[in-house]
Amino acid sequence: MTVNVILEGTLKKGERENFTGICTEAFKVTRAFDGCQGIELIYNTESPNNWIFNEVWDTKEHYEKYLQFRTEDGTIDAIASLCEDAPSIRIFDIIPT
Repeated sequence: MTVNVILEGTLKKGERENFTGICTEAFKVTRAFDGCQGIELIYNTESPNNWIFNEVWDTKEHYEKYLQFRTEDGTIDAIASLCEDAPSIRIFDIIPT
């Protein structure tokens, strides 16, 4: 079943430009990863350091393989180091309606 993954975090002050640059490069790999249908970086208009990744994956298992890859390659730690706290991850089933 297709899933929507939402990662959410809050950047430390002054890290937004650096974070955007990391995401721009990293998303090239993400979009080519098996099972990825799309990924976007979205900033909160009311709180500019609050961000989400909105991702769509073919299945939860595809996303889990991707998350393992990003953990092993150090991207997860790099992102976490720019944030005030560890980002949250939520996975939702997309229901055709």
